[in-house]
Amino acid sequence: MPKNLRGWFKPSLGTLFARYFLATMLVELLIIIGFGFLVTKLYENSDKAGKVQFMNGTVTLIREQLQKQPPQRWDAELAAIASRFSYPIRLADRLPDEDEAAARPLLRQGKPYLDIDKQLLYVAMPSDKRLLVLGPLDMQSSDSNWISEDIEVLLIWMLLSGATFGTLLYFSLQPLWKDLLEVRRTAEVFAEGDFSARARSAKSRLFAPLPLAFNSMASRLERQLETRQALSHAIAHEIRTPIARLRFGLTMLEEEEDPAEWQRYRDGMERDMLELEELISTSMEFAKLKRSEVPLHLEEVDLFDWFDDLIDLVTPLKPADLTLSLDCPREGGAFDRKLMYIATRNLLLNAFKYAHSQVRMTVYHQGAQLIIEVDDDGCGIPAEDRDKVFEPFLRLDRSRDRATGGHGLGLSFVRLIAEHHNGQASAGPSDLGGARFRMIIAQPAPETI
Repeated sequence: MPKNLRGWFKPSLGTLFARYFLATMLVELLIIIGFGFLVTKLYENSDKAGKVQFMNGTVTLIREQLQKQPPQRWDAELAAIASRFSYPIRLADRLPDEDEAAARPLLRQGKPYLDIDKQLLYVAMPSDKRLLVLGPLDMQSSDSNWISEDIEVLLIWMLLSGATFGTLLYFSLQPLWKDLLEVRRTAEVFAEGDFSARARSAKSRLFAPLPLAFNSMASRLERQLETRQALSHAIAHEIRTPIARLRFGLTMLEEEEDPAEWQRYRDGMERDMLELEELISTSMEFAKLKRSEVPLHLEEVDLFDWFDDLIDLVTPLKPADLTLSLDCPREGGAFDRKLMYIATRNLLLNAFKYAHSQVRMTVYHQGAQLIIEVDDDGCGIPAEDRDKVFEPFLRLDRSRDRATGGHGLGLSFVRLIAEHHNGQASAGPSDLGGARFRMIIAQPAPETI
C-alpha cells in the first residue's frame, strides 16, 4: 500500500466510538455543572429569603422559650432545646468579621441574617447583646454516605443518558464507518494502479456525496491518464518515421559522392528535423490545451471583418482550382482570437485536402451560440468514422503521405478549442456532397467580456 494511504482511518470503529462518546459525555457533564451553577446563582437570593422565612417560626418559638428564663439560664435552656433539633443552636457574643458589614443593619432592625455559604442563621436577642446562632442548617446526618444525594442523582443521570446515547451513537457510526472503509478500500485499489475501481454507493445519507465525488474524480483521472497514454504512444509512433528517414539520410550521406545528391539528402534531413520539431511543439500545445492550461481570452469582434481576414490569410494555401466562399453576417461575436484562428484555419486546410472544386464557410448565430460550418464537395466521411476524425494522430486516409496528411492533430485541436469555449465540434454530411464540419461556440453575456 502507498505510504500516503497507510494512515487513513487507522483507528478502529471501537476507538472512534470511544473518542466521540467520552468527548460527548464530558461536554454533557460540563453543561450540567454549568447549568447547575447558573441556576444556583439565579435563585440564590430567593432561596435565601425562603429559608429565612421558613425559619421564622422556629426562631420565634426559641426566643419566646428563652425569654421565659433569666439570661443566666439561657445556655442550659438552649442545650435542652438543641437536643430536639438536627442542627446546632447556640449563643454567640459577636458576629464574624466577614459578616459584620452585611449582617449588622438587618440585626439592628430586628431581622435575622443568614450566611448562605456557611448556612448559619443569626438572630438578635431583645434584652441581651448576645446573638442566637442556628446552624449549619443543612448539616448531614452522621450515617449518610460520603457521596451526597445530588452527586448520586448526577451519576445516575450520567449513567442512564450515557447508555442511551452510547447505543444510539454506536449504531449511528456503524454505517458511516462502513462507508468510509469502502471509500478507503477503493482508494487503495485505485492507488495501486486499478484505475477502473469505483466505490459503491453509500448507505448513509451523510456520506452519500463522498463516493459520488470519488467516482467522479476517478473517472476524470482515468480519462486523463488514458488520453496521456494514448497521446504518448501516438507521439512515439509519429516520431519513428522522421527518425527512420534521418537514419537513412545519414547512411546515404556517408556513401554519396555526387554533390547534388549529397545536398538533396541533406535538405531532406533538414526537413525531417523541422518535422520533428513541429511535431514535438504541436504535441506540447495539444497536451496543454487538453489539460486546460491555456487561458481563454474572450474578445468582442466584428464577425464579417474577422472571417474575411481569415479567408485572405488562407487563400494562398488552397489549391488554385478550388473555390472558397464565405457566408457571414455583419454582426458581433465573442471568442479567443488566437485559438479561433487555429481552429478555423485547421478546418479550412482540412477541407482543402479533400475538396474537389468547392469549399464554403458559413458563420451565423443560433440563440446564444455562434455556429461555424465548413463544407466541401469531396468524398465525405463514413458515418461510423465521423467521431473518430477528431482523435489525435488518426488518419482515415492512409494513402496520403506525411507531407499531405500532417500529424493528425488538426481536427483534434478543433474539438478541444470548441470545448474550451464551452461548445462542441462535430462532423456530418454536406449539401455540397462531401463533409461538413461544425463548431458550436457558446457566447458569453456582454457584461462578462
